[in-house]
Amino acid sequence: MNELDYLLYFYNYIYSDEPSIDRSFQVDYVQFDGFKNWLINHNIYIDAIMKINEAMFNLAKSAKSASKIEQLLHINLTEELLKIKHQYEHMIHVVFFKGNDDFPTFSIEKENVVFHYIENALDEHYLSLTDPSQPFLFGIFHADEYPGALIFTKDKQRFFKMNDENDISALSDLLDDPCLFEYKETGYSYYIHLSDTHFNSRKYKALECLYESLNILTSLIKTDHQLKVFITGDLMNTPNEKNMYMANDFMHTVKKHYHADVTFILGNHDMITAGLSMSTREKTKAIAYLLGEKIKILEDDKIILLKIDSNMSGNFARGRIGERQLAEIEYELSDVEHLEEYTIAALLHHHVYPVTKADFIKRKWNEKFIIGKLMDSSKSLIDSQKFIDWLEKHHIHYVFHGHKHVPFLLNKHNSYVISAGSATGTLKESESRYLSYNLLKYDYIKKQFVSCFIFYKDKKESKKLRIETYLMEEK
Repeated sequence: MNELDYLLYFYNYIYSDEPSIDRSFQVDYVQFDGFKNWLINHNIYIDAIMKINEAMFNLAKSAKSASKIEQLLHINLTEELLKIKHQYEHMIHVVFFKGNDDFPTFSIEKENVVFHYIENALDEHYLSLTDPSQPFLFGIFHADEYPGALIFTKDKQRFFKMNDENDISALSDLLDDPCLFEYKETGYSYYIHLSDTHFNSRKYKALECLYESLNILTSLIKTDHQLKVFITGDLMNTPNEKNMYMANDFMHTVKKHYHADVTFILGNHDMITAGLSMSTREKTKAIAYLLGEKIKILEDDKIILLKIDSNMSGNFARGRIGERQLAEIEYELSDVEHLEEYTIAALLHHHVYPVTKADFIKRKWNEKFIIGKLMDSSKSLIDSQKFIDWLEKHHIHYVFHGHKHVPFLLNKHNSYVISAGSATGTLKESESRYLSYNLLKYDYIKKQFVSCFIFYKDKKESKKLRIETYLMEEK
C-alpha cells in the first residue's frame, strides 16, 4: 500500500454514511499494520485500532459482522471511528496530486486545513482505485489535469489545477476564500458509455444497482455542457414487446433524471429470438421502435456519432458491417458542412479486436489456454480489417462497442477502441459479481477525449466499487 491507498482507507471512514468496521479487515495484516503506522505519522490516534495485534486481526477476519468483530476483540471500534469522523468531516482537506510532471515538494499549514502530498498517483497513464470515497472519485475525474489539488469538505469538492510553483501561493489564497466552493467548470463534457443491458423481467434488481451508481457519478460531474449517454447494443435479451417497452422506459428515465442526451444502436440480441433470426416483420417492428438516425451530430461538443449496424450477417455472434453501409455513411458525411471542425466517433455492437478481461477478474479455465484465444479472435467482426482500414482512411480515432461484456481499452492503428461491459450483467471476481460501464471525459476546446474511466460495480456489495483510469493521448 502507498500514500494514496492509506488516504483512501482513512477517508472511507470519514465520508461513509456509517464507518464500516469490516473494511478494516479486508486487507492482510502487513497492510493493516502499515495503516496503523500511517495514522501515527499523521498524528491520528484511534485507540481501538492501535490495540489490534496480528492475532486479534486474524481472529476478526473470521467474523461475519461488525458486532461480532467488536465482541471477539472486546473493543468499541464503531464509537471511536464516529468520533474521528465528526472531528474531520467538516474540515477542509487538500490532496495534491503530482501526476507525472516534476513539481517541488511543498506543504500548507492553516487552521482547519488538512494537507496531503501524493508523489506517485499515476503509473504512466493509468490509475486504479478500489472503493474511493466521493471526494476521491471526483478527484480522479481530473487525472488528465494533474498536477493539481483536490480540495474537499463534507458534500463539497473542487479541483485546482497547478502549473508550477507560483500556483502554490494561489492555492493558499484560494483556501482563505469564503466562496471557495462556488465556481463553474468549463472546457470539458462527459459521456457515459453503457452496453448490453439485456433487459428482461429478471433485470430489475441489477437496474436498481446501476441507477444507484449513476446517481453518485452524475452528482460529481461538473460541466457546462449537457451529459451524453450512448448505449452500444443488446438493450434487450430478446426483442419482445415487453422488453422493448422496458428499454424505452430506461432511456426515458436516463434522459429525464440525468438531463442527458441519449444515443443507442442495436446488438445481436435485439435482432434474434431464441437464438434464431427474427422474421422480417418482427425485425422491422423492433428497428422502427428503437432505432433513430444513422448519423448524429452533437453540435455543442462538435462531435459526430456514427451509428453503425454490425448485425449485417447471419452470424450474429461475429457481426459484419459491409462495404455498402460504409459507403452510405461516407455519403451522409459529405453533406456535413465544415466536416473538418468535428470529431468523429463510431458506435457499433460487435468488437473490432479480440478483448481480454482485467487481471483482477476471474477467467474461465479455457480462456487461459490457446483454445480460449482462438475462440476470442474468431469472434471479431467478419470484416474487421476492412473496417480498420476505413477508420484510418477517414481519420476516425474513437470507436466504442459492447457485445463481449468485457470492459477493454486499446490504442492501436491511431485509434482508441473502447469496449463496455454489461451495465446490468456479471463479471466474476472471487465472491463478487460486477456490472460495468465507462465514463469518457471530452475536451471540447481541443476536440478530443482525454480520459476513460471503467467502473466495476459489485451487485452483491453496494459499497464495493473499482475504477480503472486511462489517460488518452492526443490524436
